[in-house]
Amino acid sequence: MDNIKTAVDTKELVQRINRVLAKNRHRLVMSRSLSEKSNLGDWYIISTSTKAVTDYYSDIVALASETNVLMPHEYFNKAI
Repeated sequence: MDNIKTAVDTKELVQRINRVLAKNRHRLVMSRSLSEKSNLGDWYIISTSTKAVTDYYSDIVALASETNVLMPHEYFNKAI
């Protein structure tokens, strides 16, 4: 029973990350166009005060581990 893991979908993961980032006036945004994806990756972080891009990520799971939003009993499931 201890090995049961709960799936976390993209929407919930983004909400959790944004709660952490909001403390520092930042927000996670998904790239919409092909040019955004090629320049910034799949995900990027903007400052809510200046609207400037402050960082970019191609892997949301890497950002989730940096911000410690996934608990040990959870895993990211993109298919949900």
